[in-house]
Amino acid sequence: MSWQETFELVRPELGLVEQQFRTEMASGVPAVTAIGQYLQISGGKRLRPALVLLATKLFGNASKAAIHLAAVVEMIHTATLVHDDVIDEADRRRGRPSTNSRWGNHTSVLAGDWLYMQAFKTALQERNFRILDILIELTQMMVEGELIQLEMIGKLDLTVEQHLDLVHRKTACLFGACTRLGAVLNGQDQQTERLLGEYGRNLGMAFQLVDDLLDFTASEAALGKPVGSDLREGKATLSLIYLLEGCTAEEQAKVATVMEERSFQSVPWEDLLEILHRYEIPRRVKEQARLYSQNALQYLESFPDSLYKRALTALPDFVVNRSS
Repeated sequence: MSWQETFELVRPELGLVEQQFRTEMASGVPAVTAIGQYLQISGGKRLRPALVLLATKLFGNASKAAIHLAAVVEMIHTATLVHDDVIDEADRRRGRPSTNSRWGNHTSVLAGDWLYMQAFKTALQERNFRILDILIELTQMMVEGELIQLEMIGKLDLTVEQHLDLVHRKTACLFGACTRLGAVLNGQDQQTERLLGEYGRNLGMAFQLVDDLLDFTASEAALGKPVGSDLREGKATLSLIYLLEGCTAEEQAKVATVMEERSFQSVPWEDLLEILHRYEIPRRVKEQARLYSQNALQYLESFPDSLYKRALTALPDFVVNRSS
């Protein structure tokens, strides 16, 4: 099943999610509404809402609650992007000026906070404590991930294990929450929720590893932001950790210079890219992402065959092989 066919299965529901997202972003404060509309127009893959809907439809139709919660996870995801851009001092997001570059840091932080609260307000309407448990656990873990990442900025001695834990906290836990919500919405037992959660978590790990790799290998047009942003921000992703484990002292010094200067002024971007490819770092990162995608598939094996299971089965391959 192709990426397009997968999303076609939930296209009508995703349209309703967009409407819900737009409704929830309306505020009596003009700045909040303006930022909300700007973020919605900026778009995105809407992969997280699609995961909620596909996981829900494994067991039946997508109810109004599924539409609401699909919008909730997109609001939470959007809030994290707004805060991340402020912390990273990012200028662009998805090919457009970031919210902080348009409205300033103070307004953007408060708009992100408002988004979080609005997401929980919407979720609370379901009157389901299990849903709130999942969302509270999720947001705590994501905030912890951001704090851990701040402590790691500029460090070159990070281990693979430390980085993978960060990926889990910042990205994979949200993917896992999306698929867990699908099980909860249809009253499935804890074992089913666990299996779907592990599927989502592994999918999220693969997604973020490839996302970090694309920061090195994709074009600026495909990324919607400057290439090498992670390195300029002092973030050592898996590509860099792998490289530093095996490169020469001279090559390590080049990486350290970029991390210290937060620019490619002394060390050209092309030099670092050449070193990465010479050590076959993209291949190694792709292999690790592929392992997570294969792990994700194992957690779907016990579910009966259906169009929605096939769609979930197709997603890991797309995630690993995407180019943007």
